[in-house]
Amino acid sequence: MNKHYYCFGNPFKVKFRKHYCFQCNKELSVITHRKVVSQKSDEAQYYDFSFGFHSGVMIGPCEFIHQVFYCQNCDKSIEFITQLSFEDVDIFIKKLKQRFLKKGIELDIKKIYETNEGEFVDRINLIEDIQNLCLSVCKDDKEIGIFKLPLIRMNSWERPYYFKIYKREIIRSISDLCNATKS
Repeated sequence: MNKHYYCFGNPFKVKFRKHYCFQCNKELSVITHRKVVSQKSDEAQYYDFSFGFHSGVMIGPCEFIHQVFYCQNCDKSIEFITQLSFEDVDIFIKKLKQRFLKKGIELDIKKIYETNEGEFVDRINLIEDIQNLCLSVCKDDKEIGIFKLPLIRMNSWERPYYFKIYKREIIRSISDLCNATKS
């Protein structure tokens, strides 16, 4: 059987950060994930069956091998890109608070998930149920804005999910909202 090894996600972030499950907050381990895909299956459109530059295309089913995070508590495998996206949002929130605190503005930022049905919840069970991750920004115990980070799915391989963060736009909008509340 043909084998194809691949890796997505920043290897430095994977190796040098501590990783905790975004659902249960337990520490994650790294395991090897294997998936056999037939070229005739529906999901074959998401996989690359080429075998290097000169050897052409693989024939028959192929075993795709890569590493993923694993939560023993939830018994779930989490793609590197998905987990790192959740972590990057937390890091962005922390840096955003620090940035405005240096200007003398104390912000409280909460994460809320908007489901596909349009409901807003604090916790999620399945990532597939999320439409947006919303950042609720409060100043002096008053909500000054909500910023939606859309959940996007990649179009290849295991099709991991990630959040699109428009950092500059969020920073600019919060600055404008803080200036407007001063007036």
